[in-house]
Amino acid sequence: METTIQPLQQKERLFILDAIRGIALCGILILNIGGFARPHQASRHLLVYNETSPVDLASWYVTNFLVEGSYRGLFSMLFGAGMLLLVHRLAKQHTGLAAADIYYRRLIWLLLFGLFNAYVLLWFGDILYAYALCGLFLFPFRNSSIKLLLVLAIFCFAVTVYKGWSRTTERLAVRERALAALALEKQQKALTDKQQEDLKAWKMIEEKSSIAKLREGAEKKVSDMQKSYPEVWEHLAPMIRAFESTKIYDAFFFDVMLFIFLGMVFYKTGILTGDKPLWLYGVFVVVGYTLGFGWGILEGNAYRAANFDYYRYLEIRPIKIEIYQLHRLLVTCGHIGLIVLVWKSGWMDWFLKGFANVGQLAFTNYLMQSVLCTLFFHGYGLGFYGKLTRSELWYVVVGVWVFQIIFSAIWLRYFLYGPLEWVWRSLTYWKRQPLVRAAGSIETVSA
Repeated sequence: METTIQPLQQKERLFILDAIRGIALCGILILNIGGFARPHQASRHLLVYNETSPVDLASWYVTNFLVEGSYRGLFSMLFGAGMLLLVHRLAKQHTGLAAADIYYRRLIWLLLFGLFNAYVLLWFGDILYAYALCGLFLFPFRNSSIKLLLVLAIFCFAVTVYKGWSRTTERLAVRERALAALALEKQQKALTDKQQEDLKAWKMIEEKSSIAKLREGAEKKVSDMQKSYPEVWEHLAPMIRAFESTKIYDAFFFDVMLFIFLGMVFYKTGILTGDKPLWLYGVFVVVGYTLGFGWGILEGNAYRAANFDYYRYLEIRPIKIEIYQLHRLLVTCGHIGLIVLVWKSGWMDWFLKGFANVGQLAFTNYLMQSVLCTLFFHGYGLGFYGKLTRSELWYVVVGVWVFQIIFSAIWLRYFLYGPLEWVWRSLTYWKRQPLVRAAGSIETVSA
């Protein structure tokens, strides 16, 4: 008799993976909140809004140079580990193509949910679509050796380094060609058509990066985001299309795949599940945070020393090659080490339990962040876009965290899955899944 494939049951969950996922999801909002709430012109430039207070400066360092990308890296690792959990469980239940059938149906729905998040909820930084596309390539690697997965991760790392170096080299080359043309112009020498184009392009770059133009662009952005839903949609649509097409197919695909492959390695080796010696997690914390945060501070200092001039920053930054991925990997490992050590200590189970609940409802909570933040900041909602300083955004971030921790805990007392997890499972298996817990059988997530 053919075995019916069932989704992951509550008792099969791993507490530590849920806790890491929940913390990663909350951490992602630290970085995403800027995209929800403010013009991109003010992202790294403190002088656009003259944000020079100590709290704004500290927030600038944290979001742009200390933890930037690390929680997304952690979330991507959990996606890779989750893929292995899913397909290996499916393989035990059924033979043939059934496991692949369920896996790819799940990804197709994830892709559609990502499009919904981007084009309906209007979050241009949606990650679900990218995960769905990357996930299409993972199934053949479900049984791959750790060595092969590491090779693939190193390859993705190398691609991102090369692309970063290539972009930086081209930008500096444009500047050098323009400065050479400017020197010839000052000598009253005739310029070739190419030199004239280079000089014109550089003058446009200088003009666009001037503080006056940045402020003007920020004001226009705020005005555009304070309008009705159709008008905000029209404004954001080109950005959404670019993020979910050219950016993914340029370098972001390899950015995501790097951490997905590492997540598969960390799961297979037992690092993510807390199976390694405590000293290893201690090394993760000390080395990851010391080198990662230290490097971030040096980068932030260089950016300030360059007076927020990107091209000047490229000239004076401590290391000339692109090491963004290495930085976020170090900080991500620091997060993993700290979370596992806290879990192993047993001192803060109540703390991790709150995040584990959020992690169990990660899909619901991720889309909920889009709903809450777009309605709070966009003009068709409360219209707070561009009205809060970067330090004041922390009130919104913490408020969303508290709401989602409380919501997740209450929801899981009465239901087996989050509302969107239930929809996703039902669509994936093309069968209505149970949702309400049986009376008197409130299960807790256990290791």
